[in-house]
Amino acid sequence: MPKRQNDYYELMERLIACSVQAANLLMEIMKNYSEHHIAHYRESMHKIEHAADGLQHDTLRKLSREFITPIDQEDIVYLIQIIDDVTDAIDEVVIDLYMFNISQIPQDAPQLTFIMNDCVQMLQSAISELKHFKKPEKLQKILIEVNDIEAKADEVYIEAIRKLFTSDYSMKEIIGAKSIYDSLENCCDLCEHAGDIIEQIIMKNA
Repeated sequence: MPKRQNDYYELMERLIACSVQAANLLMEIMKNYSEHHIAHYRESMHKIEHAADGLQHDTLRKLSREFITPIDQEDIVYLIQIIDDVTDAIDEVVIDLYMFNISQIPQDAPQLTFIMNDCVQMLQSAISELKHFKKPEKLQKILIEVNDIEAKADEVYIEAIRKLFTSDYSMKEIIGAKSIYDSLENCCDLCEHAGDIIEQIIMKNA
């Protein structure tokens, strides 16, 4: 009897679920931020990031022993790595809050976090729909949404950075806020990158 093939779609869904969990936690942190709770925030986010790392390594280990995969092995590897990078980018925001000793959330961080959350949620929808890549109509619509949300994040990011450098904030405040904005915008860029790989999968199998 042939060995049962690993379900890589399910494994990727479990991995993106960690990203969504991290994005939701960051939303809560932004809504109820207190510099006195930063150690708790770091610990909670690190648990999610550590779980995601474990899933990534487990999936890559299984993949290394697999001869036949539902889509190109290279594409699975890229997607797994990028999804894990999404979770890492969200974790990086909390690390920034700690490293730069942020006492007050930067003005545009809540809005950018909200957009980032939308982008991660939409990527989750794409990963959930990936198994139907041979009938890609719904999947392609989702990928367009990912791109649209990322474009919106770019606009908010550009205006947020301009506000920083046309304000009377201290250099310390500018450096901390910019790092947070950079990490949030990077998360959306990674979601778009994952969407590009999914688009390539559709094209390869058209």
